[in-house]
Amino acid sequence: MKNLIFAVLLLFSVKLFSQATLDPRYHTYEEIVTELNDLQEEYSDIAKVVTIGETFTDHIPILALKISYNVDVDEDEPELLYAGQCHAEEVLGVEVVMYMINDILSHRYQAPYRYWIMGTEMWMVPTYNPEGLSVVMSGDDVTYRKNKRDNNNNGIFDYVPGQGNDIDGVDQNRNYAFNWVHGDTLYCPDGEEIYDYYRGPYPFSEGGTQAIKNLADNHHIMFSINWHSSRTGNHSEKLHYSFEWEGGKKCPDFVENQTIANHVAELIPNEEGTGHYEQSPSIGRTGLAHDWFYKEYGTFQYLIECGTSNIQPDADIVDDTCERNAQGAYYLLDRAIGNGTDRNMLTGHITDSSTGNPIRAEITVLEKNASFFTPRLSDELYGRYYRILQPGTYTIKVSKKGYETQTIENVIINQSLPTTLDAQLVPKDRVDLYGSIKAGTQYLNSTIYVKGDYPKTIECPDGTYHIVGYAGEQISFTVYSEGFYPKFHETTYNEGGDYTHNFNLENSAVIYEDSFENGLADWEVNGQWYFTDDAQDENTAISTTENRYYQNNSNISITSPTFDTATFSTPACIQFYHKYHTEHDADICYVELSFDGGEWQEFFHYSGVNDDWTNVLIPLPAWDCEYTFNVRFRFNSDATIDDPGWQIDNFKIINSTGTSSNDDVVQYHTALMQNYPNPFNISNVSKSSITKIGYNLKDDGKVKLLIYNLKGQKVTTLVNEYRKSGKYVANWDGKDKNGKL
Repeated sequence: MKNLIFAVLLLFSVKLFSQATLDPRYHTYEEIVTELNDLQEEYSDIAKVVTIGETFTDHIPILALKISYNVDVDEDEPELLYAGQCHAEEVLGVEVVMYMINDILSHRYQAPYRYWIMGTEMWMVPTYNPEGLSVVMSGDDVTYRKNKRDNNNNGIFDYVPGQGNDIDGVDQNRNYAFNWVHGDTLYCPDGEEIYDYYRGPYPFSEGGTQAIKNLADNHHIMFSINWHSSRTGNHSEKLHYSFEWEGGKKCPDFVENQTIANHVAELIPNEEGTGHYEQSPSIGRTGLAHDWFYKEYGTFQYLIECGTSNIQPDADIVDDTCERNAQGAYYLLDRAIGNGTDRNMLTGHITDSSTGNPIRAEITVLEKNASFFTPRLSDELYGRYYRILQPGTYTIKVSKKGYETQTIENVIINQSLPTTLDAQLVPKDRVDLYGSIKAGTQYLNSTIYVKGDYPKTIECPDGTYHIVGYAGEQISFTVYSEGFYPKFHETTYNEGGDYTHNFNLENSAVIYEDSFENGLADWEVNGQWYFTDDAQDENTAISTTENRYYQNNSNISITSPTFDTATFSTPACIQFYHKYHTEHDADICYVELSFDGGEWQEFFHYSGVNDDWTNVLIPLPAWDCEYTFNVRFRFNSDATIDDPGWQIDNFKIINSTGTSSNDDVVQYHTALMQNYPNPFNISNVSKSSITKIGYNLKDDGKVKLLIYNLKGQKVTTLVNEYRKSGKYVANWDGKDKNGKL
């Protein structure tokens, strides 16, 4: 009888809990939309509502309010992002952002508000989880955390009132790409609040995170805050920044991040009035927004856990929490424009030296760089860049494909003023390399693997290709078609223009192959390797990892049988497929070769993230003598931080079945090149100034090169004669046929 009474009381309590509603002080989604639209109408010159995306289940628009002088223009100003609600139950973030919006707009003519409006572009996103907000504000479940993704595809929103056990939904702060692999998988049983932290089926699978990504992709965000609240209270009234991982591994801009985080936290009093918010670096690696922002753009984003364990307090505490948090958020606006704060930063514009036009170039601070960074780029509209740097002396590299790289040493950053460093990059002449890939007369469906500073893969389904390079740069690539022996090509063209190189491939033969379907019987094994069905051929591959992640302090290897080139009738190469996901620069995948039993020589090493199966082709040395060789795959990891590891499949030694075929000799296309310099302003031409007009002739013939004005009238004739095939340049000094400018 007691058990029956208990069950009835439990059901009754759940029913009452599920019907709980929040204080009307909190905004519903509909109220957010109405208020933003009203503010846009009232402050139309400085406030604009922008739809940045929509949710994927209920298709609810995700809105941002842009606040700035000349709000319809993307100006050359620092940009900041304030994001309110990511997790459904953490509604205080909505209120902080809505408070800031109203506070800034209503004080538009007062200092410092008018400085912020005049000097920055502010992006305010009250919620990027309006689906979850609707669940909480309707009273269905005030503890709900995720969005409403239909994980079991049954067309029903499956949730259980109370924390955890919700079948549907994705935790959007586990859905960002950087370290997404370490988030919870679907229906992960760990923790007391099971299923609440599901990372999603793939990075940026959700409408909310895609909306934030699209906004960040199209705007250069200097500073950002993403508000959260701690349901347990363990993280209440704390600020987190990027990052200090296991083993004391800190982000390159750790001191800069920490310094600004400390200023923000000290400006936010705690609720009790006994101190202020605490700051600390993030230590988790689970697809978090602020670490992704830092890795992807160099944005300093801060995660603020506002409020206490009472994450949905009454109205009077809501107002107080908003006001206190705003003071910390406003510091970032002052810091961006140097208003009454430290002003140490590096900024400037990158332009094309010949045209003066802005260009999107990579700015690398050599003392603050990391291999996992996505390149830090100047913006495309103004060529503007910003880097927050501690006072000191730095070396800056400015680079872009097609331009001469500039390295500037001894750049001094001081605390009192921003350092301005502009750069004008010199363009290189463009090289266009065309050609065909055939076996005899048959065009081959092929792939070209381009190497160098800007590697890429080019698919050539019709057997033709086009590669863009630049004069003076080595163009290095491998031509591959399944069943044919690859061609390894390296060329440097000292002058720009159009060139042709046609490839003729021979059939290949497999000298040795191992798809690892039958273990590692042929290989010498050192340490523990594993087998996985995550294979390139959908069967079996070898892996450094047994479960989700490899072991730390690993030093394992597998060594191939010995191969003798005396048995090869033609040149040969090594082929294998692999993918890897390891800690950048710390856990390394090595491909090594030993010749005639000698020392191991490193041919390649890999670390970081390459989650797609990649075809690797290594030509064997074409020495005049015969030799033996072994191949070794070796993996080494340090004492901290693990990742999914290294997978290898379909190892082969292949050679050609025929004699080496001769490719077509480089030849010229008939083409007229762009003049240089361009634009060419005739009115400013001095007696010694000229513009160069290049042209290529594939065949011998009569050439006429004429200059016309915009009215279609002939100005002069530069060339009128018979010429052999080749490459030519005509000079024009801007004068007409009568010698006048």
